[in-house]
Amino acid sequence: MTIGKDRMDLYLPSNQVLDLAQKDQIQLVIEGHRYNLASASHHKGNQVAALRQFLIPSSIVTVIFFLFFLIRGQGMIALTGDFSISSMVTLLGVSSGVISFAYYFVTWKKQGKANLEKVYWRNFPTLLLSFTIIILLALMLSFYVISTLFVNLSLDLYLSTLFAFILFAVVHYLMIHFVLILSPSVMTKLLVFVIVGGVLFAMITNNQEEWWQVHLSFLGSNQAASSWQFNVTLILSALLMIALIDYIFVSLKETFPKHVGAALLRILLTVTAVSLGLVGYFPADGPGNMPLYHNKAAEMLVIMIIVMIVGVRWLLPKVTREFQLISYAIGAILVVITALFMMGNYITLTGFELVAFFLAFSWLMLLLQNLEKSVMPPVPVYEVNIHYAD
Repeated sequence: MTIGKDRMDLYLPSNQVLDLAQKDQIQLVIEGHRYNLASASHHKGNQVAALRQFLIPSSIVTVIFFLFFLIRGQGMIALTGDFSISSMVTLLGVSSGVISFAYYFVTWKKQGKANLEKVYWRNFPTLLLSFTIIILLALMLSFYVISTLFVNLSLDLYLSTLFAFILFAVVHYLMIHFVLILSPSVMTKLLVFVIVGGVLFAMITNNQEEWWQVHLSFLGSNQAASSWQFNVTLILSALLMIALIDYIFVSLKETFPKHVGAALLRILLTVTAVSLGLVGYFPADGPGNMPLYHNKAAEMLVIMIIVMIVGVRWLLPKVTREFQLISYAIGAILVVITALFMMGNYITLTGFELVAFFLAFSWLMLLLQNLEKSVMPPVPVYEVNIHYAD
């Protein structure tokens, strides 16, 4: 590679070819001591496509927002409450955002976009429901924070409309951009966002109830404020996990068609996801046998995690020594805190549940990332010499 004042030339050995389209441009990205070559048009193309497509739906719902309050003759609009900015933005934003996601997913899937090739149609309902709830939770959390910062805030019709347009634009841009970049990595990050964000939001909204003096399952009980948020978080996380497992293991089967451990791991992960969803579906203080089902689902969740940690060496097609050591370390910590909890009052029930939950969830995310790496094609490495021109 030769870098001059006005140009940059790249020279590769004759047996190495960069997979670039004709007249494509590449960028040399320098981050610290790392030098990365990347297609300049691919990332920009995704951004431009998302920017072009989000304006129309955002403008349409903004007009609906404006006309609704204009017809009602509502000059000042409260931030929260009935017929408020939050209620209308949430209703219109979720509805139009989901429609945009569904439209572009179906359109680009039929056109054969590369990132959607291995996203199967059977995953579409799960993804659509997941993104619907993600938008809902994100908007609710945003308005909760804003209303906490600006108590009893009201805006006139024009400022409210401008504020609504900004939120609509963000929602539609993100939804369309997610379709363009949808991949196992993106789905894993969404899973982390949903479960961590949902649980933290449930903790914050139940702060006055002093939930930590009872147990973690209190957040999903009938005594909690807005318990549906916690339960929906667990159910949504289960749905995302099932879709992600299906996505990854179809590719994994193509790469390792005769690996018995991988087939067993898929069953264990699916049972884990279903157990997680059932923990949210059956409240800890629900009527009839619901508390029993809740506890059994939680027990099955723990059993599945322990089985996978113990058998990680045989279940994963490609397992590194580092991941094995991390898995056994997390398993050992889970055993120790369980023993401490059962032996005395050193760890409260809430503390035990929180530590066990986040350790198990962290390990699951590491496992999914390792599975994702197993199905990724090898990254070509090129030797590049850089000469600085005078």
